[in-house]
Amino acid sequence: MKLAIPTKRLQIDKAQQTILMVVAGAVVVSIFSLVSAKRLLSEASFQRQVVNSKRDAAKQLSQDVAAANQLTSRYATIFANSSESTNVLGGRNTSSSNALPPDGDNPRIVLNALPSVYDFPALISSVSRILSGAGISNPSISGTDQSATTNDAPTFSPQPQPINLSVSGSGSFYNVKKLIRDLERSIRPFDVTNLQLSGSNANMTISLNLTTYYQPAKALTISTETVQ
Repeated sequence: MKLAIPTKRLQIDKAQQTILMVVAGAVVVSIFSLVSAKRLLSEASFQRQVVNSKRDAAKQLSQDVAAANQLTSRYATIFANSSESTNVLGGRNTSSSNALPPDGDNPRIVLNALPSVYDFPALISSVSRILSGAGISNPSISGTDQSATTNDAPTFSPQPQPINLSVSGSGSFYNVKKLIRDLERSIRPFDVTNLQLSGSNANMTISLNLTTYYQPAKALTISTETVQ
């Protein structure tokens, strides 16, 4: 026997089904829109970071190029007139390895101003030549060679490192005066931390405590950055 269902009830059920389908479709569309919007926002944020990183890299590159050009210009200013008879210190321009301050060629003067390596034996040899050039007799140079424990590898922020020496000898007042003057005019800095003199003008004994320096080279690296 066929059941009699009111037509009005069937129309209501059909309308409810239609509403449910519309709501479900709207929910699906909304979820898809939210996911798409989130993805677009993430992509926009990523692209903004990429653009900012490129801008920072370009700015840094521009600064590096300007610094390199300035360094090249200064180098040319110092070494362009290598044929002149005098160097930057006013001494004799010579490439002789036996030249004493203020004599010497400009490139070596600049490089010796603040060596990038510890090299204790070379320092002793340099001070010995200064003593000899001043006419100091019975010279004595003492210090602690820390080559085995010193790390002079390039660093990102190098700082001057001190080296202490004790120097003594004898000579006339003129010789002692010349020694002090040569140390003062040396392109490599020497700080006299203690000075003792004894004897007469013709024969004086001098004892010095000196501090000089070296500075490790600056490390230069090219890095890459991942933008996330």
